[in-house]
Amino acid sequence: MIIEIERSVNTITDFGHRLLASGAEIHRVEDTVERLALAAGFTAAEVYATPTGLFATLVSSAGPVYSRVRRIRRVEPNLARIAALNQLSREFSAEPDISVLEASLMQLSEKAGYGPFWTAAAGGLGSAAFAVIFAGSWKEMLLGAGIGFAAMLWMLWARQRQIPAFLACAAAAAAAAVLGTLGAHVLTASSDIAILAGVMVLVPGVAMTSSLRDLLSGELVSGVARAAEAATTAVAVAVGVAAVLGILGVLPW
Repeated sequence: MIIEIERSVNTITDFGHRLLASGAEIHRVEDTVERLALAAGFTAAEVYATPTGLFATLVSSAGPVYSRVRRIRRVEPNLARIAALNQLSREFSAEPDISVLEASLMQLSEKAGYGPFWTAAAGGLGSAAFAVIFAGSWKEMLLGAGIGFAAMLWMLWARQRQIPAFLACAAAAAAAAVLGTLGAHVLTASSDIAILAGVMVLVPGVAMTSSLRDLLSGELVSGVARAAEAATTAVAVAVGVAAVLGILGVLPW
């Protein structure tokens, strides 16, 4: 009996850990873990989540209290995984079976996502679209696509090597500025539009949106923390581009 309860506690907290690691908003994580715990037969559940940690206390019907702390060391925004986890939580609430939930989580973790090439290609396509939005011609569109592809490929490689996010974003932005400036001279295109379109893949849109949603939900700690994370990333991009443009601006062409 105790082993089964421990298994339920570990599975439920692992569920919340996966939600947080996928970039889900705090209110969703806390509410989902509490609902899973009550559906699993626990009489009470207290859950406190931050962008870097999950704290859960579950009270079993037999009386003992179980507490877990899960550290979130790395967040990779993945809306598809969040949607899949939400569907799993609904299915579990309708028909509680911890064995099925545990197997589904394992299957979800083993499910292969898009490879680095296709992910980078999607980034390049997005940058090309932004070049059109910024009133660029086919030259800026082509150059922006190449910059976005290279920037996204670098970010994927840096994430695997666990390079600090600030340094990775600054380096990607600096490379985008170099490629945009040199490419604009070759193609006689607008370097401003090409660089702007290329660095759009580095903009922390998910972090800013999650921060706003957390603040509106009353989650002040996580909202401010995610806003600071988004601001740090924006500063890194600005520093990388400004440094390169400042250096290239004094060179004779």
